[in-house]
Amino acid sequence: MNNYSNHIKEISSSNNYASFKDKGRLKKSILYTKCFIPFLLSHHPECEKFKGHTIKCRGKELCIGCFIGYPTAIIALPILTLAKINKLIPSHLLFLMSIIFISTFFLSPLHLIKNKTIKIFQKFLIGFGAALLIIWIMSLPQPRSSNITTAFIVFYILLVLLNLYHAYGILHTCYKCETPFDWGKCSGFCTIRERMEKYNLNNFLLNLEQLSNKIKEKKIQKGKKN
Repeated sequence: MNNYSNHIKEISSSNNYASFKDKGRLKKSILYTKCFIPFLLSHHPECEKFKGHTIKCRGKELCIGCFIGYPTAIIALPILTLAKINKLIPSHLLFLMSIIFISTFFLSPLHLIKNKTIKIFQKFLIGFGAALLIIWIMSLPQPRSSNITTAFIVFYILLVLLNLYHAYGILHTCYKCETPFDWGKCSGFCTIRERMEKYNLNNFLLNLEQLSNKIKEKKIQKGKKN
């Protein structure tokens, strides 16, 4: 009987320890999320090279593309649907307008947008164009379920392409930096590092120093060859 009782206590103790570890991990995850809130809002490092990609709102840096483009599409979609714009504008013209507005995206890779006001307007047009495209798809003479599936696929593809370009832009800019990807020291991650220190968390960004040094060495070797 005593052996059985001891066994139960051991299991209970083991479960309590596992529960404690899980709570500790959860707390750490929450604290790390708090540390990265600036990056989650701006989607860019707090670096001078990325200042043109964010807008300031109540002391917070917000990503222009995400906080202008997506809300525009989300707000415009129900308003234009209620206004029955697909009946006011011929189908072919509606499609053409959506493509033209979305195509303003190509002004970015062509480096034709340096003014922040123009960039904001561009993101507005992309979001508005996306809403028009979805409305056009939903008005096609196909079963509603087919149109919903098509709209979802098209919107998903647009999201993937935009996010891939967004990620490429950040990585390419960081690669060209004097200290490429050295986010453990980079001024763009200063707030994040300060928060990790405040919460007594492991600054894993310091592990990127070796990668940064290797990239710098490759750059030097490449420069010698050229």
